[in-house]
Amino acid sequence: MKILFFMMPAHGHINPTLPVAKELVRRGEQVVYYTTEEFEKKIKEIGAEVRVIHDKFGIQMHEENTNQFSTNVSSPEVLIKNLSRHIKEAPQLIEQVKSEEVDGIVCDPMCLWGRTISEQLHIPRVLFYSGIVVTPDSPIFQYFSTSFDGEIPEVIKKMFIVKEELNIAPILREFQPDSKYLDDQYEFIGPSIIKREQELDFPIEQIKDQPTIFISLGSVIHNPHFNQICIDAFANTEWKVVMVSKTILENTNIPPNFLINPFVPQLEVLQHSDIFISHGGVNSVMESLWFGVPLLLVPQSSDQPIVAARVEALNLGLVLDSNTLTVEQLREAVKKISSNLSLQRNVKEMQSTLQKCKGNIRGADVLQDYFRKKNSQYFSS
Repeated sequence: MKILFFMMPAHGHINPTLPVAKELVRRGEQVVYYTTEEFEKKIKEIGAEVRVIHDKFGIQMHEENTNQFSTNVSSPEVLIKNLSRHIKEAPQLIEQVKSEEVDGIVCDPMCLWGRTISEQLHIPRVLFYSGIVVTPDSPIFQYFSTSFDGEIPEVIKKMFIVKEELNIAPILREFQPDSKYLDDQYEFIGPSIIKREQELDFPIEQIKDQPTIFISLGSVIHNPHFNQICIDAFANTEWKVVMVSKTILENTNIPPNFLINPFVPQLEVLQHSDIFISHGGVNSVMESLWFGVPLLLVPQSSDQPIVAARVEALNLGLVLDSNTLTVEQLREAVKKISSNLSLQRNVKEMQSTLQKCKGNIRGADVLQDYFRKKNSQYFSS
């Protein structure tokens, strides 16, 4: 079988699919990703093929006519601009996909161009969410709709008002805040973690056997004010602090107990961390819990406040408000997590649950079964 993956070209969208794709390759299936050059290396490492597409199918990270990063690329304006451009550019890929002799397409809800191609070529399609499932019937959709003044734009409706015969989410059902709205066409496979080969010059030995706080707002969001609060909170303390930041200025006084890099090997760092201060992206949360690391979440945008609320409700971490965050609040929250034995016990129990769920196996099973069924129906009709 040949299966194409059309995911939004972003780490948070591609990473959750890699363990499933790797398992499909191991079983002898031909897996092909249509994505930008940035992700070519990590995809080829799992044995899948890559068709490199133009960067215009990616997420526009900069503000118009500037070199400044947007602090919120999930804002309504930026989201609409990106999605509209993707739909407009989709037709140029149709002839290439038509020549592939494809058995099925896997795409995420935000990858509207992948869905457009599968519809026009009548190829069976499965939705693969990058995290929490959003439907027009769910309270989450109502939460997102408040971001827009007046009627929700059509391009946003296309992203949310969609349901396939099979819809996969790489989380446990208990992390889905409104799972009662979702029927058995939604398959919650749970996460899987595979080692990502990263050629990064990072001194991992400096945090081994040290009390360590890992701080990252992900690969998209950049918040210099937040970075400064973190530095002020933990400078010259007993903590070793690893912080991901692309915006630390040259004249910033970096404390000796801080390691600040634009990129770090997150999975390796988490294995030696005691607390993860994160934006609350689903993948980061799942990876943290996979390694048994309690969470201190400071949501920035998108579904992060909803993810954070679930983490707090399950007593797996604490949540702070980014808009009112202070140095004292950050310090106090870290102290609370460090001394909360019940929370730490819950995190270890969740770690055990996640590592037993084998989401890569389940994901590969349901994809193979579904595409075989759809193609047998096609040839028998």
